Amino acid sequence: MDEERATGGRFRSERSNPYCDALGTGIPKLEVAKDHPEANYYRLLIVFLLERGEPVTLQEAAERFEEAGVAPAAHALAALKRCKPARAPIYRDGDYYALDPHDAEADLWVWSLGLRPSEAATRPVDRRASEPLPARTEELDPMRRVLVHAFPARRPEALVMVDVAERDLHTFMGDEIGDGVERLAAYDIIAAIDVRALLRTLRFEPGDRRLGELGPPQKTKTISKSGRTLKITTSLLVQGSCGIRRPFGDEKTMREYLAGGELTKLRRRLEADAKSLYALYQYGRLHGTVRLRWGFLDERLPAPWVHRDEVTLHKLMKQSRQRGVPLEVVVGTAPGWADPWSRAKLAHVEEDGWRSRLVDDDGVVIHRDEIQLARLSGAG
Repeated sequence: MDEERATGGRFRSERSNPYCDALGTGIPKLEVAKDHPEANYYRLLIVFLLERGEPVTLQEAAERFEEAGVAPAAHALAALKRCKPARAPIYRDGDYYALDPHDAEADLWVWSLGLRPSEAATRPVDRRASEPLPARTEELDPMRRVLVHAFPARRPEALVMVDVAERDLHTFMGDEIGDGVERLAAYDIIAAIDVRALLRTLRFEPGDRRLGELGPPQKTKTISKSGRTLKITTSLLVQGSCGIRRPFGDEKTMREYLAGGELTKLRRRLEADAKSLYALYQYGRLHGTVRLRWGFLDERLPAPWVHRDEVTLHKLMKQSRQRGVPLEVVVGTAPGWADPWSRAKLAHVEEDGWRSRLVDDDGVVIHRDEIQLARLSGAG
């Protein structure tokens, strides 16, 4: 009996694709998924991407929706545009929309839409339930990670790479950039601002590597009843999360460095920029979010590069309680580069009603949002 018959017609088995392979699911049929109680235009776009296994335009999606009996193509296209399709686990690259199968949201929707070929998986999942999906922490830990910062972004003349685990900086200028691009092949996770466009510019094919988008998860924030909006930038998120006042150099000045051959100054500034990105990346990994602060505004935004199975502060606090050991934390602004744990102090987990909190040796509450680094005491 083939897979399609064995699963009640829910999957096709005549080919595989990278999206479904990464998620461990068969290839779904839009005709079947459209009748699922959780189905809407955004979720059906996820199904269509899984079905195709490659980036698609909204026009292609609309035409497929009409073919599957979802809605006429014109109506489907208008609905797809209204549903803000470029949000996790879908990302936009020009006119094309693609799926990031490594994003935690992809896992959630595969489960909730019943797209795994097993009886247990075809039941809708309560996204509010506390029971976690199968952990991948052991899979994530050994993965080699690198942050990439290029200038100018559209036609790089300089490239800085930060090995996340080793905290090593490697800078490549001019003709050396090709050597830097070759180094990318050694990494499993690559993160950068506008990472997909940058890799395309560098002519590096990421294959099945995980990509981390360090750009803002949203472009603007409404900050007044009159509709006044705040433009959200990576610089603003670094300032709010890590307390770095000037996270990135002035582009005009750096272009002058480049044009004038002042490469030492350019290198120094770009490496400082890369350290700011590193601080933001680590903050996001620890909290699962980044901090947007402007005037009276102080809000959390999701960190797009963080998988749900990262060892976050919440998980470290749970481990601290279970093992009966305190945490070491670095609080305030981003840690120093040379010795990141030099400002570390002990933090003890206390139960505060139904919540947990952290206090120092004197019993003073440590605000979680201010924590830049954390580890179990003795882990270093």
